Amino acid sequence: MIRWLLVCLAGAVCAGCANTVTTVTPINTTGHPAASSSRSSAGPVVANGHGWTSAGLEGSIPAAGSCHLRYTASGEPLPDPACTPGATDPTVTQANLKATVCRKGGYTSSVRPPEAITEPAKKQIMAAYGIPWSKASSYELDHLVELAIGGASDTRNLWPEPNTILTATPSEYVHNDKDQIEQTAFTQLCSGKVTLAESQDQMATDWTGSS
Repeated sequence: MIRWLLVCLAGAVCAGCANTVTTVTPINTTGHPAASSSRSSAGPVVANGHGWTSAGLEGSIPAAGSCHLRYTASGEPLPDPACTPGATDPTVTQANLKATVCRKGGYTSSVRPPEAITEPAKKQIMAAYGIPWSKASSYELDHLVELAIGGASDTRNLWPEPNTILTATPSEYVHNDKDQIEQTAFTQLCSGKVTLAESQDQMATDWTGSS
């Protein structure tokens, strides 16, 4: 496994459910079962394009309380792999990195869904993880495989990430340790130090690089 280097960089780039559009009302009660802390991810799934349309996010949302955050030995949060295995955008390939995620002028803003779509999804995904909405300000609706390395906005790639700062240097763009590691992952991908598949698999399996 690739071990991401923890570096102080300021600029963050912030199983099997069917690929059907979810309007996020109501919660899908036929979703994934609860996951034990020992359950590991087999890697990300491939989404339907960017993972969303104007009708809503692709993928289903697990039943309330059926998902559980996990933690590494150092206290870093990880999503439930049965609920959030990660999902990648098939329009981003190893061959077109320079024209997509690594292009000058930015990429993520062109594929990020609007808040009007993601905010209702955040509420339901937090409920799936058993987290009350009153604590929403302490959690980021995070793309497990970030958009900057070809992640999709499918619900299988979204989880309520606690804003945990253990090693990172907080800034306008860094609100948790994963934000900083995402920038490192993006830099390594676009500099050719890792392949797209390696980068996406590591982030989906264990974003801390400790597995």
